[in-house]
Amino acid sequence: MKHIYIVFALLVSFTTSAQVVVIDCDNSKLTFDKAHVKLLHTLMDSAKVSKGGNRITLEQQFFCAMPNSFDKMLDLLFLDSTIIRNKIKESGGPPPKIYLDHPWVSFLSEINCIESNQYYNKYINMCIDGSYGADDIRNGFMIYKRFETDTEAFCKVLAKRNDSEIKSVFRFIFDSSHPENEFNEELYDKIYPLIYKENKKLAMDMKLTLECLIKEKRH
Repeated sequence: MKHIYIVFALLVSFTTSAQVVVIDCDNSKLTFDKAHVKLLHTLMDSAKVSKGGNRITLEQQFFCAMPNSFDKMLDLLFLDSTIIRNKIKESGGPPPKIYLDHPWVSFLSEINCIESNQYYNKYINMCIDGSYGADDIRNGFMIYKRFETDTEAFCKVLAKRNDSEIKSVFRFIFDSSHPENEFNEELYDKIYPLIYKENKKLAMDMKLTLECLIKEKRH
């Protein structure tokens, strides 16, 4: 618990107002170890049962504690699953619930208290160089949901990235062992017109990326 407290204390104290603000995150002080995994679960679980300013503060702290790259996210997800498996072995209890999308991922995709440039740039960084790994590691860590719920803001931030980064995000969203599938078709049909309305180049990048994925992996 001491380690958890130290990591938690290093996070900056945030505003408890309902304002959407830029917050001061310093990932250099985060450890990405077992204590970090516990911290993320604690912040998420506490936020879910909190309200008002307390929930906003916890969501902001959770956002700061999330990694800023795909590799770091993989490290944390692997460590989390290892901890869970070891606990089950020790207790002899039933196997854990299987989540297609990890709870951290689902929670991150729904946060709305962070300034859009800060929020999307971190989320985009997590998806760059991402590749399908089944279950927790799929569909761009649910970043696609933001095309549905916050199209204009997301497109503005994504459009500032270079072509390689943009296509990498779209590739991770649609990547799978068989990208020519019903989920991808439905998702594409839903978000393409939304993106096209905001930025035609982004829409074309998404279209070409999906077509290349299908061609590459078609058996």
